[in-house]
Amino acid sequence: MQEHFEDNANHQNDMIDLTHYLNLIKRNWISIFIFSVLVTGLSVFIALSLKSKYTATATLLIEAKEKKAISIEDVVGIEPNQKEYYETQFEILRSNQIAEKVIHKLALDQNEEFNPMLGQESSIVETIKSYPVIAGLLGSANEEEAPDPEYVRQKVLAAFKKNLEITPILKTQLVNISFTSSDPELAAKIANEVGYAYIENNLESKISATRYASSWITSRLSELREQLADSEKALSDFLIREKLIDDSGIESLASKQLASLSERLAQVRDERIEIESAYRALTSGSVKDIASLSAIPAISQHPQVIDIRNAELEAQNEVNELSKRYGPKHDKMIAAQAKLQSIEEQAQRVTQKLIRGIGKELQATKEQESLLVQEVTREKQDFQELTVKKSKYDSLQREVETNREILNLFLTRQKETTATSDFDATNARFTDKALVPQLPSAPKRKLIVIAAFILSIGMAIGFIIMLDLLKNTIESASDFEDKFGLIPMGGIPVVKSKRFRKKPIDSSIFTDEHEVGFSESIRSIRTSLLVNHIDRQHRKIAVTSSLPEEGKTTVSLNLAISFAKVEQVLFIDLDLRKPAVAERFGYKKYHQGITNYLLMNTPLSECIFKDEVSGLSILPAGMLAANPQELLSSHQLKSLLTELEGSYDRIIIDTPPTLPISDSLIIGQCVDSVVLVVKANTTKQALVKKAMTKLISHQITLAGVVVNQISQKAGTAEYEYGQYYGYAEN
Repeated sequence: MQEHFEDNANHQNDMIDLTHYLNLIKRNWISIFIFSVLVTGLSVFIALSLKSKYTATATLLIEAKEKKAISIEDVVGIEPNQKEYYETQFEILRSNQIAEKVIHKLALDQNEEFNPMLGQESSIVETIKSYPVIAGLLGSANEEEAPDPEYVRQKVLAAFKKNLEITPILKTQLVNISFTSSDPELAAKIANEVGYAYIENNLESKISATRYASSWITSRLSELREQLADSEKALSDFLIREKLIDDSGIESLASKQLASLSERLAQVRDERIEIESAYRALTSGSVKDIASLSAIPAISQHPQVIDIRNAELEAQNEVNELSKRYGPKHDKMIAAQAKLQSIEEQAQRVTQKLIRGIGKELQATKEQESLLVQEVTREKQDFQELTVKKSKYDSLQREVETNREILNLFLTRQKETTATSDFDATNARFTDKALVPQLPSAPKRKLIVIAAFILSIGMAIGFIIMLDLLKNTIESASDFEDKFGLIPMGGIPVVKSKRFRKKPIDSSIFTDEHEVGFSESIRSIRTSLLVNHIDRQHRKIAVTSSLPEEGKTTVSLNLAISFAKVEQVLFIDLDLRKPAVAERFGYKKYHQGITNYLLMNTPLSECIFKDEVSGLSILPAGMLAANPQELLSSHQLKSLLTELEGSYDRIIIDTPPTLPISDSLIIGQCVDSVVLVVKANTTKQALVKKAMTKLISHQITLAGVVVNQISQKAGTAEYEYGQYYGYAEN
């Protein structure tokens, strides 16, 4: 057992055993059933005592577009195409204004269902007032303590809206108006009246808005007329002041003149640049003859230059031809050379003349360009002044047109509102009016009873499981397995015999015919010890407990008797502080025993006695020792146990509790294994765990756990099965 104790202790809380809870519910099903029946009965009584409520429903169609004689949405109300239109209408149906209209129309403030003050007055105050003496004493005071009207109004309003339900029907323009009341006729009447009140409220708001719009438009017309007259006068004054008839052609004419001047200026500037370029080329000194003069683009096409150039070419050609036939002193050569020289001199004179002419032309072009620049500048200034006048004219003209349009719009709206002031345009109508309900809608008595029954079962099961979770003791062998994850050696039922109520359980219980369950449990534990340790014979077995009064002596004694039926067994009482074994066999408490042998050298044969009924040999604790732990730790005790082991098949030892003192830990070092006894419904789980941990930490072999004094309700499965089939171990 100690090999798996630590792992099971670490993981026992992580595992949920549903079988345990099912068995827990099964064991307590009678209590669960009784609780459920009581709660269900109470719910039946409450359900029958509840007053019936009736719900009537009317269906209203809210139209997206209203019927209008003339379209005046801009003047009088909500635009029905807005996304929030229907949500707005639903909230209006739920509003205090609609509710108060219905309350006032049907005088619901005089109805006890809506006005709790009336019910209190009739049931309590009026009864007290009926007595003459009380009426005389409280008459004047009651007159002064009238309820606050505002308080009553809000109470009635709250009661009304609590029973009113507005439910839109999805993907339609329909809305259900439902009202719940204890009076079915009143419920139907109120549901219909809410619809009527909504329609009337809508009409009133439209008419009110129309009248207000008409009044406001009329008051604004005179103001708009004055604004139009002022704007027209301002435009007229501007035209007179600027000597204009209108703005037609002014801007376009100025624009054309400016464009023409700009174009002329560009042409003159191009001419000036070309002439200036030619003049600079002529005056730069690079022109030496007529050939270089012809290379200038601006002069190359001049007639005189062309003629001289041609004459020069002919004279040159002539000289070249004559030089082939004549020498330089020939008359013809001399004449040709003179002709060529004459032409070249003429070219020089033409060149000088052209330079002077181009210079004068350049000067004239510059003066023309300067005049054009001045004219363009002046035209730009005039154009800017015209633009300012045009802007001013346009501004005054727009103001006149705007004022005229607004005035015309208001005149049109005035005619529309006047024409529609008495037109009843409804945006809603009934598709189904509320009928008087024939069956109550609440309370759902069957549902209440069924829910109460199911809830009571759940509460009872939850309470039982909660108690089980909060319980920190061991109830049975199976409970120990659930909580520790370890299978105990067995469970021993509580002894019900009256003869053991005032005295300890002695050796006779094992053969008592009325306590068969007890003896069968002991035999089952004996079998567990034999089977579990078949590979390792545990001949010396100590029995201990966590705390005193858990029944360790009773268990160890009867376990020894059980082994004595099949083996030679010695039962030793090593609880040297509170010995109890001798008394269980009818001897004195301090009958000579193991302490007498160890301290006073009393012969062992005089210390051991044999029970003739069971055949069990017993070695009592003997006289009280001043130093029990030293005695238990002595080499003499170990030698004695070794000696006795050779004479008996099995040695069963009763030891002190483990937690208060360490005697059992000392004894555990001298035995083969230890059995831990746990008292059901008494010993805390933490103490059991602490005791087991303490034994294992001292390298003591824990043979198993025995759950003692299990109640009849918890039972032991082994005993029940054995009794059912008629089997019993000998």
